[in-house]
Amino acid sequence: MIKIPLNSLCQLKAVLVFIAIFHFIFGIGLMVSIDFQKTAIALYGGTLDWTPTPIYFIRIIGSFAFVLGYFAWMASRDPLRYKIIIFGFIEFFILRNLNRHFFADEVYTVLNISQMMNLITSLFFGFQALLLGYLWWRVSIDMSQNRYDDQK
Repeated sequence: MIKIPLNSLCQLKAVLVFIAIFHFIFGIGLMVSIDFQKTAIALYGGTLDWTPTPIYFIRIIGSFAFVLGYFAWMASRDPLRYKIIIFGFIEFFILRNLNRHFFADEVYTVLNISQMMNLITSLFFGFQALLLGYLWWRVSIDMSQNRYDDQK
């Protein structure tokens, strides 16, 4: 049987892999498939007028998501080396939530998203920001106690 250590560094890597896979899947899907775009917007609880303009902009969002997936994957390989990427994701998730609420009227009007879905989405990304921050804090404590000398 393979023994997998469940220390903070391994947990941080696992969260980063989840973020990477999520962004890879959504990034590719949003870039190449209008049907995927429609499904994603529907899962998000929104509706759009499907003209070439939003389709084009959603493809741009897809390319952005794909690159975020790549960054998360790189950070998952060596979080100690790529800590700036982890901090970037924490900031991104926080800013995303702030924008979601500062401009809530636009979100509700343009995408027809309910307040409940806005809250659920905020909780999802807020939880990821908190989890990344907490795990990085735990890793930094472990590093100060030289627990990862064999993993550098």
